[in-house]
Amino acid sequence: MKVKRYIGDTVQEALQKVRTELGKDAVIINTRKIKKRGLKGLFSKPIIEVVAAVDDYERSSPNERKDIKEYSSGIRSESLVNKPESFKESMNSIKNSYLNNSNETKSMEQEFNEIKSMLNKVYKVIKLDEDSISDIAKQYILRLRNAEVDEEIIEKLKDKIEKLTMDLQSSEDFIRNFIHNTLLDLITLENENVDTEPKKVAVFIGPTGVGKTTTMAKLAALYTLTKKKKVGFITSDTYRIAAVEQLRTYSDIIGIPLTVVYSPQEFASAVENYKEEDIIMVDTAGRSHKDKYQLMELKHLLDSDIESQVYLVISAGTKMSDCRDILNSYSFLEDYKLLFTKLDETSSYGAIVNLSYMTKKPLSYLTYGQSVPDDIEVADKSKIINSLLGDKLYEGSSR
Repeated sequence: MKVKRYIGDTVQEALQKVRTELGKDAVIINTRKIKKRGLKGLFSKPIIEVVAAVDDYERSSPNERKDIKEYSSGIRSESLVNKPESFKESMNSIKNSYLNNSNETKSMEQEFNEIKSMLNKVYKVIKLDEDSISDIAKQYILRLRNAEVDEEIIEKLKDKIEKLTMDLQSSEDFIRNFIHNTLLDLITLENENVDTEPKKVAVFIGPTGVGKTTTMAKLAALYTLTKKKKVGFITSDTYRIAAVEQLRTYSDIIGIPLTVVYSPQEFASAVENYKEEDIIMVDTAGRSHKDKYQLMELKHLLDSDIESQVYLVISAGTKMSDCRDILNSYSFLEDYKLLFTKLDETSSYGAIVNLSYMTKKPLSYLTYGQSVPDDIEVADKSKIINSLLGDKLYEGSSR
């Protein structure tokens, strides 16, 4: 494949250059406006940059054409399947030819990484056929991969399965139980099988839109109505008036007090005023994991001398790339529990296992619907894994 970058004063001029040099079969990869370099660029109109590519198929050798035909018809190439190093070399070659035609490569590199990720998944599915594991085991591996379980976990699992005899691998009951028990060891729970209540001050943090306020209301109703605990609400989410009103509505329905705070000093005072309560639940503003200023505000709030239990709330349907960004953004947290929401809105529960494995932090609660105080439960490792293996266990009472 030949990739080149063209510049023109207008889109038409740049496209004409593409057609003249690459021909009518050229594919436009990206088009954007850029400034001319130097001082003149500050006072002149932007110019047009077009990145285009054309397949060099007609100029390739007969053997190369055969490989292309085999790839396009879905036939595995022996050199790619049996020689992983060749696959990596090919990917690096494509990357270099793709990136060397532009000085500003961030957006192009992102596109390349997406393509690379897709091809890696295809390669691993193809390579699975070469592994010495049974067809039943392969089906479960593919099911976990479709649920977005991390490849590091899948490789650990495959290594263990390969050590089993083929007779054991061919028993569906055995292989399912084997996978279930292997994954159990990768998930962390604190005080397993014990429904422990949070510390006196429980702080709920996480990205925007993950359902922190609703989750807090579910827990408050659970402890107030079922366990007869005295609960108080504090909210520092003053960015959205609707968030305060939503929490105020819940506090009125459940019959618990609410205090709005605007600073760490007011937070400490509110906690002191709630000294008669058994549990104090603190709602924080949804923080974009890309907004460093808002994250610093949250850090100042948590840096107070008040002992608290922090719950990092994440939607179960969050992409793993975003999950990693979230973990990096909240890396200033030393001690926290994971709380996953919206399990009823996704069929991929891999993020739950992945983040528990990556962080070694305990899972606390899972939510799977909008009903208050229903649709929330203490995390159950066995139930999570059975859901990964195909059981539909988190439908939610509101569905």
